[in-house]
Amino acid sequence: MSDLRFYNSRRAFLQKAGLGCGSLALTKLLTEEGLLAQTAPRADSSTQVPGPHFAPRAKSVIWLFMPGSPSQVDTFDYKPELQKRNGEKLEGADPKTGFFTTNGKILGSPFSWKQYGESGTWVSEIFP
Repeated sequence: MSDLRFYNSRRAFLQKAGLGCGSLALTKLLTEEGLLAQTAPRADSSTQVPGPHFAPRAKSVIWLFMPGSPSQVDTFDYKPELQKRNGEKLEGADPKTGFFTTNGKILGSPFSWKQYGESGTWVSEIFP
């Protein structure tokens, strides 16, 4: 049974996801050093997932976790409808299907937005 109360915020979800990635990295390091026991081979090889159809070229992965940086929602993800509906009650909200309560209100970005460049990309006032 999945218990969603532990993921009551995006921050909590990312913290738990970060711990999961750290665990994978630690497992790899311990295996390379011979400090981790090998797993027992399975009796039935038909249940194993086959490897990739090509030889992988990646030797490592760079995982960036930058807490405290501005969110894309407040920098480049302009949502005009969200700004229009700021403060309205969220109709049809179901606490079982998201990280919100039934009495929550819609919250638009607190920053102003302008279009920049030849493409007219919307950028918030966070960036000069």
